[in-house]
Amino acid sequence: MTAIKIVFPWERYYAHPWGLNPVRLREAEWPPSPWRLLRALASSWFRCHLGCTLSQDAAQLIEKLGCALPEVGIGKVTFGQTVHYQPNYGATADKDDARYKNTRHENHFAAVHGPVIFRWPHLDLSSTQQKLLAEMLAEVSYFGRAESICRAEPITAAEVGAIDGIGWCRPTSGRRISPRCRDVFCPAPDNFRVTDLWAQRADNPSVDAPDAPRQLVDALLASDMKVDGAKWVSYEMPEDWPMNRVVRTPRTLKSRRESVNDGPRIARYLRFSMQCRVPIHPKFTVPLAEQFRAAASWYFRERFGENQPSFALFGHEHDRPADTSREHQHAFYLPTRSLGAGGGLEQRGSITELHLWCPYGLTQAETQVLQQIQRLVWKDGRYPVRPVLTAMGMEPPQGLPLATGVIKSRVWRSETPFVPPRHFYRAGSSAHKMREAEAPDRQLIACLRQAGIVVPGEVRRLGLSGEQMGAIGSLPPMPYWSIVRAPEDEESAFAGAVVSATHANSGTRPELDRQRIGFFMEIAFDAEAALPMPAFGHSNHFGLGLFVPAGG
Repeated sequence: MTAIKIVFPWERYYAHPWGLNPVRLREAEWPPSPWRLLRALASSWFRCHLGCTLSQDAAQLIEKLGCALPEVGIGKVTFGQTVHYQPNYGATADKDDARYKNTRHENHFAAVHGPVIFRWPHLDLSSTQQKLLAEMLAEVSYFGRAESICRAEPITAAEVGAIDGIGWCRPTSGRRISPRCRDVFCPAPDNFRVTDLWAQRADNPSVDAPDAPRQLVDALLASDMKVDGAKWVSYEMPEDWPMNRVVRTPRTLKSRRESVNDGPRIARYLRFSMQCRVPIHPKFTVPLAEQFRAAASWYFRERFGENQPSFALFGHEHDRPADTSREHQHAFYLPTRSLGAGGGLEQRGSITELHLWCPYGLTQAETQVLQQIQRLVWKDGRYPVRPVLTAMGMEPPQGLPLATGVIKSRVWRSETPFVPPRHFYRAGSSAHKMREAEAPDRQLIACLRQAGIVVPGEVRRLGLSGEQMGAIGSLPPMPYWSIVRAPEDEESAFAGAVVSATHANSGTRPELDRQRIGFFMEIAFDAEAALPMPAFGHSNHFGLGLFVPAGG
């Protein structure tokens, strides 16, 4: 068996089906086509060997992969699009009479959760070919359009079996009309040559040809994009397609008179893919969560007016229902990296998801309000974030390390800084004074006791190394969080401290500084324990103090 895993760190796949006019598209290509994968492999080889012709080993490897149709493993997906208007001159012979007009462009994408797997069950590669395939996949930095940043690598059958939530799309004998089938552009197994990926056969291409061929798409525009050595094949989608695979936005309420609290609680967990053209720095965790909540508040008021409260979404104490007396029952807004990649301080990356966890539960009207949020303007507003719903249910998906009182672990580590609820130091004109009773470690212990944790354990502060603080590939390295400059006489009190933006309540004076000091913490219990809520400390409902299991 041969298998390739493609992971999208930004959880987006931008690609239009081969040869189709973008104006006629309704959604992005899905599942990803094997033809696109073979072109990516050829491109990666040329990228590593500038000015060289394709080697015979690489040509044989690509042709071997093209001689059989792979199965494609997918997770859940949401289809979306972004629209922009290109200003240009109207068509006219006289430039003096020309007027600007706007041309509409639609950019279709798929918000994906989990990896995409290409699997050839009956295809075996030699050790030399396996090594070459790994080298070529290491150079594949995007798949589809350039926005689809990815990592690709070969995997074994055991690793394929260990991936949760994968459904398999399998090729049929031809093209079929069925709600369970989707057309996929593939190499023709009995008629594929490696040169078909970049040239037409009428031009008599050769792998050893020293001259670069004409760009294939330009050459095919006059021939309805009919490429040699390829064909359309209907793939049968997984059995739960589309009911449990495609996350769709339910219809909005038709009447403003319907109450937000009418009906049963249909969900406690929602996950949104945070679609953005640039990586979102983790230090914007709280501002991004505040933007999401503020947008929800605006849509809520627009639909239901000012007189209908929603304790679940906004947590105002005067709106607390009589059927709940416990704290922290309203929504947690938690922007994070892809938590499916595993926890740990050393793997911290840019924000790609927003998890919403509401123990009290959300009605259909409240979930519809959240799904109306289409745009978040953060930082300077140049690159807006577009939240796309990818999961919804009463509990988080299996395998997601979100603490909701179910997952047990002996060791828990903070994914985002724990900010002590109370100030633990006093800054004076002469010296800083540490409040021993309010030390950050003691405040975290108090938060755990208040949450009902009775399992004994140890709380310790994590140090920050240069590798942990530096963004991979950034020039120069940029810290994920601003490091605190500790006073000389209180260095131990500020060891490992970072500065983080925190949430300001509506009653807080705007002139007060919202920057607070936080720490990355680790909780080591004597036995496995479940945390009843995902985050602790100041701004825990806005993403700070988020703890994930670290094993042990």
